[in-house]
Amino acid sequence: MNESETALWWARIRAAGPQRVAPSSAFPAGMLRLVEPDVTAVWLLTVVPEGARPSVLEELGLPALAVEQPNDTARVLAACLRCCWAEPTGSMWPGTPASRQQVAAVFEEITNRDEVASHRALLAAIRRLAGAGWLLWDEPGQTVRLGPRVAAWGSADLSALRELLRMLPSAANIGHGDPETRR
Repeated sequence: MNESETALWWARIRAAGPQRVAPSSAFPAGMLRLVEPDVTAVWLLTVVPEGARPSVLEELGLPALAVEQPNDTARVLAACLRCCWAEPTGSMWPGTPASRQQVAAVFEEITNRDEVASHRALLAAIRRLAGAGWLLWDEPGQTVRLGPRVAAWGSADLSALRELLRMLPSAANIGHGDPETRR
């Protein structure tokens, strides 16, 4: 891959986030290549050094996560992690699909809101997270899966996320028994 092709790939990633391409596509150094479970496509995203501070993102020309309604968005991401990260001791990517209802059950449990307000906040946050590559949202099928950006989290991030997951209710156990047994 020559310099101009490499520069073009970096510009695409900076402008639009993770790129979904054919498995046979060439890619430049510094990109993480994530294969879809059905092997029909791969995702390309930048590899950010472990422990990198926001200044590194700025240096690489990558956007920091800045979203509307950051609290709801973080809670929806946590609910999606709880529902889609099938085996928290293993790899997060690609995760397993979860229905919007499963994610909604966890989100409602952690926010303690009425269903109408919760539904509106949930869908808005899912769309924001999908637009940024943190989630893959199949709107017609009403399912969500972890997006390619989660694969870039380092070991320290994963350790903290595993602890968070331990504290979140499971969609399968919501509404069943003592709150302490839901974990």
